[in-house]
Amino acid sequence: MDENIKKLFEINPKDIPTSIPIFPLDNVLLLPFGKLPLNIFEERYIKMTFDSLTSHRMIGIIQPKNNNNELFQMGCIGKITSYIETSDYRLVLNLEGLCRFALNERNITPRGYYQASISCNDYLNDLQDVEPHIDRINLIQKYSNFFKMKKLEIDKEVLSETSNQQILSTLTMLAPFNKIDKQAILESPNIHERVNTINSILDLNTFQVVSNNNSNQLN
Repeated sequence: MDENIKKLFEINPKDIPTSIPIFPLDNVLLLPFGKLPLNIFEERYIKMTFDSLTSHRMIGIIQPKNNNNELFQMGCIGKITSYIETSDYRLVLNLEGLCRFALNERNITPRGYYQASISCNDYLNDLQDVEPHIDRINLIQKYSNFFKMKKLEIDKEVLSETSNQQILSTLTMLAPFNKIDKQAILESPNIHERVNTINSILDLNTFQVVSNNNSNQLN
């Protein structure tokens, strides 16, 4: 690969803006190096996407805290890596997670979406593509059991060829955790703590499902 071409695609700390459009999405998790497809159909968010495409191609994904227009204080920046315009006037995007951000202030733009000032100084290590050390077999088995209890399936053969980084990002993003669990995973200080948080959440969810099933059988 031509190194000069590769550099055109790389994101460095200096490339991270201090102000980005934000897209509040309930129960949606984006993690660094995760892949998130989005279906954009609201006018204000179509405008947001087009505006982003003409600048840095970055959007902040963040969860609403409640129904009172409050947001959690941490989200994740996603870079638009591809998009398609559909015949029924929607946009289908693919985002790649870059790094987490702390939400400072937000304002509604004249185009109808939120623009926010953010801080990423404490999370720039998220940009480093370092392969984390995890107990792959144990974690994949836990995920497999959890998905099965939720009547979902994961392809273990595909996962066997997946990097540790992708297991911790994309697979975690796909898991049917609740919004509080997803936020706890996002806010874990580092990769090591994220692994611990994921393991704890998987263990707790599995215990709760088993306990509920046992109660139902007794009743």
